[in-house]
Amino acid sequence: MTLLFPNMEDQFTASYLNRLTGHFDICKDVCDDFGVNTVLVPYTVPTGPSNAQGRQSTSKCIGFVVKSYRNPNTLTDDGEYNFEPDPFWDDDEDWDSLDAEIAKLAALEGDDGVGGGGVASAAESISDDDSDPSALPNRIPDDDDEITETSRAWVAKMMADLGICPFTADADKSGMPMGPVYYAVDRSTRMEDVYSAYWKMVVKVEQSDERDLSTTLHIFPNFCMDNIESFENFSNTLTQPLESLGVEELLQLVFFHPEWTFRDGGARSGMGSAANYARRSPWPMINILRTNQVRAAQRGIPTGLVYQQNEKTLRKVGTTQLESMLRKRDWSDIEELKVNRRDMEALRIAQDYKETGTVAEEDRDFVHDSTPAANKVDKSQIEGGDMLKVVLQALEKRLEGGPDGGVQGLSGPETSAAMMASDFVLEHLKEMSG
Repeated sequence: MTLLFPNMEDQFTASYLNRLTGHFDICKDVCDDFGVNTVLVPYTVPTGPSNAQGRQSTSKCIGFVVKSYRNPNTLTDDGEYNFEPDPFWDDDEDWDSLDAEIAKLAALEGDDGVGGGGVASAAESISDDDSDPSALPNRIPDDDDEITETSRAWVAKMMADLGICPFTADADKSGMPMGPVYYAVDRSTRMEDVYSAYWKMVVKVEQSDERDLSTTLHIFPNFCMDNIESFENFSNTLTQPLESLGVEELLQLVFFHPEWTFRDGGARSGMGSAANYARRSPWPMINILRTNQVRAAQRGIPTGLVYQQNEKTLRKVGTTQLESMLRKRDWSDIEELKVNRRDMEALRIAQDYKETGTVAEEDRDFVHDSTPAANKVDKSQIEGGDMLKVVLQALEKRLEGGPDGGVQGLSGPETSAAMMASDFVLEHLKEMSG
């Protein structure tokens, strides 16, 4: 099969094709068939005269050729490969006993399943005991409308009411400027099919006005539901091309999964951390955000401050209750719980920013604000402040402020203040040298 892209011929430069094929190579590592029995090669046409050996001296790419090496005669009725008998395969292995032994060892290690989905095998009966969140069923409804409504309830309570996303007003409004949230359910299970659905959604976002489609939640309830590792590997293949293919100017991605675990090495890392529930959703999801809105939000609030306040909020609810509600797809237990955005620094700034479109001076000036945003500031905002001293104090604490004069990390506000002061000092040095 040959796929031609006549409107992209000018973009198919050697550099772009190198980046594109590099992305394909990464995708091969997670795909079921692509790279195994299906390959993609550039399709070129001559653009210049032939040389003395009759070969074309120059050519250009106008598309790709898809080649499949799958032999339909080697497939079973259910689409699986029918391999020749392996003389080294031990058919006497007692796999049932092995599964039971693994489950027994996991139970002895104290894996209660909180935050990780549990280790119970499919053969085990699952009770509906609210006191043990790991024992609750993790079913996937057949009705897409039910998937959507459950997702909307999760957004309304977790993202909006608890303020996990400072720029989400409710299940239907989010972003900067505030606009509609678009929900799409896709039942794909194979990597290749999810790639196809995702890129079609990217095109939809690009072609839609942000007043009609502000942010998108692309929901894949049947994809990697019980395999967070595969989902993370797949997610990495989507973030990689954002910069290399020039897509980052259009969109940014945030991923959600029922078993998501932060792995940044900070205090919020680890299976049992309540902070994980900021990214744990009823089903695997891809949140497609518009880059211009992300940048507008970042101008108002430092990301670290949002993380800190989210962790505080989620800790108050507790991991057991958060996991139980997630498994039951029911957040009525905290129906009355709603954070006061005026009482929390990051949410207050976000609320003011949404309403006025600007960040107040007292929220940008490190003299007045205990949690300043890492924004550009002019001299009038920090007149009389010794920026060099701020940087030196931050370095002193970072390198010598720990126990026995050892290394110590800076808090979020201290990091923001140090970054702001560093930017100012560097800018001032440029002016002096110029």
